[in-house]
Amino acid sequence: MTPPGLERIERIERIERIERFERVPSEFARYAVDLDGAARLLGLSTERTAELAPEALPHEADPERGPLFDYVDVMNLALFAGTSRDSIPELALRFLLRFASGARPSWYEPRHWLVRVRAPRAEGETVRLLRPDLAAPGVEEIDARAPVEPPGYEVAVRLTGAEATVGEPGVQAIYDDMLEALLSGTVVYQSVSEELRMLHERAWDLGMADCVVVSRLLAQRLREAGFRARARRGYLLGLVGSDHSWCEYFEDGRWKTLDLVFAFLAGGAGHRRIQASPEFAAACRGGRFNRLLPCEAEEAGALILSGGEPAPPWALAGVSARPWEA
Repeated sequence: MTPPGLERIERIERIERIERFERVPSEFARYAVDLDGAARLLGLSTERTAELAPEALPHEADPERGPLFDYVDVMNLALFAGTSRDSIPELALRFLLRFASGARPSWYEPRHWLVRVRAPRAEGETVRLLRPDLAAPGVEEIDARAPVEPPGYEVAVRLTGAEATVGEPGVQAIYDDMLEALLSGTVVYQSVSEELRMLHERAWDLGMADCVVVSRLLAQRLREAGFRARARRGYLLGLVGSDHSWCEYFEDGRWKTLDLVFAFLAGGAGHRRIQASPEFAAACRGGRFNRLLPCEAEEAGALILSGGEPAPPWALAGVSARPWEA
């Protein structure tokens, strides 16, 4: 049994962690996750979830289903309160830790990947996945594969990275300003709903951002300053892959990658960051990595569509990749 004094300390620490993320504003919230669903996402018993979630999250009371929560709020609670270690975002961060800790040449050398992407079926809807951008720099299809069911695809690609550093001081200043907002906690790096991702300025002003918000806002600020920039979105490849977004800036006759989220995670201190890697953080100021597969999503739009609109938040793509040989 936990001593009462220690139990109070653990409760205070848990509450402090919970308070570190921003809840979805009610105008954007979709209260559809019941206690059983929240318990599965949190990795807790239904009883423990009934004690924790209503205390920590906004919710609506349904006479038949009980309290209902927003999916994004529940995911953030799982990540910040440490209730679950097996969510998609956490698995992606663990993969990133291995990737960033590798030797520098391993970030750029040509790699052959067999990529498999699947999306769940939405009842009564046609789900469509945006496919890889095979015309993007450093991307080459090396084998066409048959469609995968449910709606999905397989593709064998050769990804080649490129070392580069952005030299324009004005671009670096905008980059540094946004990075400082993340590092200081002025803006919290967390899960954000697809609707708010597309309203990236609003999300940033609310103090919340994920990779999509960051990449879209960075590209916008660069364009407003007179630079040529675009937001990109695709997948970070690994045994368990993940949706990821980044910004690209055109300089010296080519697109250079600016990845503020990777640089933030490489800060090495605080909640949800990877082991400190100043070398990797520096490489995020222009370098293109060989584990990022861009898709045909204009300005980092949704990768999964249902009925022509962004799919609901639970409709996550199942992404996996492994080394491939012909």
